[in-house]
Amino acid sequence: MEPLPRRGAAILCCAVLTVAFAGACGGDDVPPASLSSADQAPEPEERCGFGPDDTIEKVVLTTSDGVELAAARFGTGPRGLVLVHQLGSDLCGWFPQARRWAGEGYQVIAFDQRCDGLSECGGPEPATDVPAATAELRRNGAKTVQVIGASRGAAIALVAAARPETDADAVVSLSAHDPRFSAAATAPITPLEAAPSLKVPLLFACADDDPSAFCGDSAKEFLGAVATDDKKVIELPDSGLHGWDMLGSIESDVDGFLAAHAG
Repeated sequence: MEPLPRRGAAILCCAVLTVAFAGACGGDDVPPASLSSADQAPEPEERCGFGPDDTIEKVVLTTSDGVELAAARFGTGPRGLVLVHQLGSDLCGWFPQARRWAGEGYQVIAFDQRCDGLSECGGPEPATDVPAATAELRRNGAKTVQVIGASRGAAIALVAAARPETDADAVVSLSAHDPRFSAAATAPITPLEAAPSLKVPLLFACADDDPSAFCGDSAKEFLGAVATDDKKVIELPDSGLHGWDMLGSIESDVDGFLAAHAG
């Protein structure tokens, strides 16, 4: 089951901004800027219900269009991973897996997508969130960065990885589908549109009985359009699994792919 979305923080953030705006209109003094919900987020372990861990760091990412995202860094080192969560969830859904990968020597960033969890809303393009995470890993010493997305997060990861500003070295897609995020967003905005520009190594995983993901013939159409020749496809038969729930069945395949492209 995916965690329920956390809307309270977004509502609180809107209330704080409204009060600040009203104060500014009522006098000559400019009020101090309000902290965003991402700034005010608890430590990752606390908000996600895990015990204290001094290897995990709270991070606030700022996207190119000015949206602040609540994020967490797990581990350190030159091999970076960016984790893009499923619809209706937040970074907490990645927590156990992120800690495992950090323990294996990866520097991992998991973040709340815009309008999810404790991140700000703003702008039509969720794929714009991913370059903020890859850039943070690069600033902190990552020499290679791979992007892993689950479900809607897989679609976002595929679109983002096709864009040069993301600076990704490889992408793992778990149950991607082809949503159109916004007609106002900059093209490409769907995985099918992004496929001809997707030139980094790709691991594409799906379950053949999953009605919410590319698999079978629809996966062949997408993969046929993908520019990279370095692509691995995993189709699970009759598993009933979707998104990050697939990891338990394909963990060794994913770990092998990550290791092969970690530099």
